[in-house]
Amino acid sequence: MNEVYGVPVRNEADLVIASCGGYPKDINVYQLQKTMDNTWCAVREGGVVIILGECAEGSGSAAYEKTMQKYVTPEQVAAAVKADFQIGAHKAYAVTRLMKKAEFILVSSMEPELAKLLLFTPAKDLEEALKIAFTKLGSSQPGIILMPMGSLTVPLINNG
Repeated sequence: MNEVYGVPVRNEADLVIASCGGYPKDINVYQLQKTMDNTWCAVREGGVVIILGECAEGSGSAAYEKTMQKYVTPEQVAAAVKADFQIGAHKAYAVTRLMKKAEFILVSSMEPELAKLLLFTPAKDLEEALKIAFTKLGSSQPGIILMPMGSLTVPLINNG
C-alpha cells in the first residue's frame, strides 16, 4: 500500500490543508474520516488540519450523531464505544480520537451546529479557515502540507 499511496514527508506540519478528492469521498463525515486518518499522519501534535469536504449528507449516520449528543469529549466517546460497541457509534470514536492530536477545521455545506456537535470547528470558506488556523498557530510562517487527494494520500514521515 505504501508503494502506491505513500508520499514521503520530511516532518509533520503545523498546518495540513486537505481535500477529500471530491464526490463521493466527501459525501458525509463517515466517508471524510478516511481523509482525516491520512491528515492525522501529517500534522504535528497541537497542529491544525483544514479539510475541504462537501458533506452534503451530514454525518452519514444517525447513531454517530446520537453518540455525539450524549458524549462531548473524545475520551467520553472512547469509553462509551468500548463499553457498548455499536455500528455507527464506532464512527464517533474513529473521528474524535483523531481530534486529540490536532484541531480539525471543516469547510463544508454542513450546518455549523452539526459540525460543532461532531467536534469540528466549522468555517464557511477557506479564507475563514485559514484565519482560524493562523490565529491558533500564532506563527508567521507555519510549516504547511497540502493534500489535494487526502483520501488517497498516506504521508510517510521520515524526519530527515
